[in-house]
Amino acid sequence: MRVRQIGILLAACVAGGVHAALPDFQVDPAQGARLLLWVSSERGRADAEKTAAQRLAQRGVTVWSLDAPGAYFLPQLPSSMDQVPAADVADWLDAALDSGRQVTVYAVGRAAVPVLRAAARLDAGRRSRICVLLMYPNLYESAEALADADYLDTGRLDALTIRLIQPRRSAATPWLPGQVAHLSRLGARVSLVILENLREGFWARETPTAFEVEQTRQLDSLILQEMETCR
Repeated sequence: MRVRQIGILLAACVAGGVHAALPDFQVDPAQGARLLLWVSSERGRADAEKTAAQRLAQRGVTVWSLDAPGAYFLPQLPSSMDQVPAADVADWLDAALDSGRQVTVYAVGRAAVPVLRAAARLDAGRRSRICVLLMYPNLYESAEALADADYLDTGRLDALTIRLIQPRRSAATPWLPGQVAHLSRLGARVSLVILENLREGFWARETPTAFEVEQTRQLDSLILQEMETCR
């Protein structure tokens, strides 16, 4: 059964000290030792993402899901994600760490910006306990074809483990080497996974290919595999 955030927040406040503010989020509970913080893109949570979160819970992974535009009453635009309070998301990460579980963050698209800004607010010791999976992250302040991208400021990411997950059939794929280098310069340990024959947001396409439909059915397995190897 899906539970609202309030009960988890109260438990976190008791167990780990009071956290100033947390965004409103959904919980798919499980009994296992792993906790996934899922931050949807600026487009909100798709039905396939909700289904994948439920399946992960059935496989022993507790999932906290954040739809940032919905939680903060923002329009579904990439620029809206830049307005999400980093302090709130940092408190959310702290609450997850205080749960005593193995914490992984999975952020889609522009959601990478508030997640990384929040991680930068943690001390390096706590930051090192988190693995961040970034699905086709949009960290660009500006980007033009045949030119180097300009990146938004996130702050230092020393000791943070980041895995970039990039669908091959994305217009942003040519900028991946620069993005890896940028995050590495900020102190993160960065690795890269390419998803062949897939497009950005393949699980929510109006006209998906047969392969994208099949991969959407396996979205929970894809995330779980990256969780298990991202350390």
